[in-house]
Amino acid sequence: MISLFFENLAALAEPATLAFMLGGLLFGLFFGALPGLSAAMAVAILLPLTFSLTPNVGMAMLVAAYLGGISGGLVSATLLRIPGTPSSIATTFDAYPLAQQGQPVKALATGIIASAVGSILSLIVLVACAPVIARFAIKIGAAEYATLTLAAMMLVVILAQANLAKGLMATAFGIALATIGFAPIGATQRFAFGQVDLMAGISIIPFMVGLFAVSTVIAQLMQPSLKLPANMQLGGKGIGITLAEFLGNGWNMIRSSAIGIAIGVLPGIGGTASNLIAYAAARQQSKEPEKFGKGAIEGVYASESANNASVGGALLPLLTLGIPGDGVTAILIGGFTIHGLQPGPLLLSKEPSLIAMIYAAFLIGTLLLLAVQLFTIRIFPRVLGVSRSVLLPLLVVLMVTGTFVSDNRLFDVWLMLGFGVMGYLFERGGYPLGPMVLGFVLAPILETNFRRALSYSEGDWSVFVTRPVSAVFVAAALILLIAGLRSAWRSRQATPAE
Repeated sequence: MISLFFENLAALAEPATLAFMLGGLLFGLFFGALPGLSAAMAVAILLPLTFSLTPNVGMAMLVAAYLGGISGGLVSATLLRIPGTPSSIATTFDAYPLAQQGQPVKALATGIIASAVGSILSLIVLVACAPVIARFAIKIGAAEYATLTLAAMMLVVILAQANLAKGLMATAFGIALATIGFAPIGATQRFAFGQVDLMAGISIIPFMVGLFAVSTVIAQLMQPSLKLPANMQLGGKGIGITLAEFLGNGWNMIRSSAIGIAIGVLPGIGGTASNLIAYAAARQQSKEPEKFGKGAIEGVYASESANNASVGGALLPLLTLGIPGDGVTAILIGGFTIHGLQPGPLLLSKEPSLIAMIYAAFLIGTLLLLAVQLFTIRIFPRVLGVSRSVLLPLLVVLMVTGTFVSDNRLFDVWLMLGFGVMGYLFERGGYPLGPMVLGFVLAPILETNFRRALSYSEGDWSVFVTRPVSAVFVAAALILLIAGLRSAWRSRQATPAE
């Protein structure tokens, strides 16, 4: 793997490939910086464009966009007190006060460097742990995979959202959409309603682009453009960070990165929770907790290192188990699908060069991101003033073109628009999109392995509880569901009292 890693580093360093990665990186940064847009939207829009690229170049561009989207949220969080992405919520607590104290460049640079440290630490864990997990995963059978997927779905519903009923309904809706078309085993036609276009099922591209991108465009039409504050000074020289300050936050970044990695591994959680938990841990361990919320540099180091570390954490279950760690990695599954690949333990044994390429793209993307952000630290914040009248029409053109060329079907464009309206209405009604997406992605894995397990056991359902590993996953799913129901019941009882 080490030799393959260096070979792919050299391959990705070729000018043409590096240009695609840089384009994806800037695209992700742009989307992350603008409030309301997100890394998921950036990757969803780029997804169809990878159809004409080789698997290596296409996946490298998507990984770069993912990294850029997560890091871009720092800009608006620091300068406007509006998190560009959910993973930058905790960054606003101290980066914005620091900027208001006349140190916006220092606040931005601190977040940029912390993001790079978190990414590199998570890459080390990803490279070290992926082969171990894959070797274990390749030994488990269909029953274990089915119950593991079920437990992952429960985890998404319980931990990612506060409203259990709406989370369960969104997940069920995603599963229902995944059953349209021919069954993965037996090829039975389901829910096509005589429509030829539906017989092949719903493609992941119009689903993802519509749900994340079109719904965001609809929501953004209701909001005015944001402007960079006129009194914000981004001039001067240097970035305001000392080596002593950086080294003094070394343990803070390591601890926060560990939190980000651990939470990123949990399906459906990602950077949204990791940055808040890492920030709370940093405040609790600080010798001067009273400074937090008033421009404490420790808070910025903690939040930004944690949210970027969650990227490597989210990629770990995707590459080793085929289960996405968050919404963006769920979209990345579409990138594998476009090129006829299935992420999971077999991918590491059958396509080691592709896995090494993803590692190399992660490293190059991180270093490229660090260089680009530091170089444009006084220029890039101006994207906050981009008018919606310019941005939104351009995005619509990209979405329609990308969705159509992915399969040359106008029907996919109509699907994309329909899912966009549906996603907008779901979010307005408080129904989370994350569980729906992961339900859509995980449903085929659950169904395929569930039916295989029953086929191998000749219809004996006890196979799911008599096999030790499978029984553990079933118990975990039940415990999660019971805990979620209990929490929902307690919340319902407490509401009238309040």
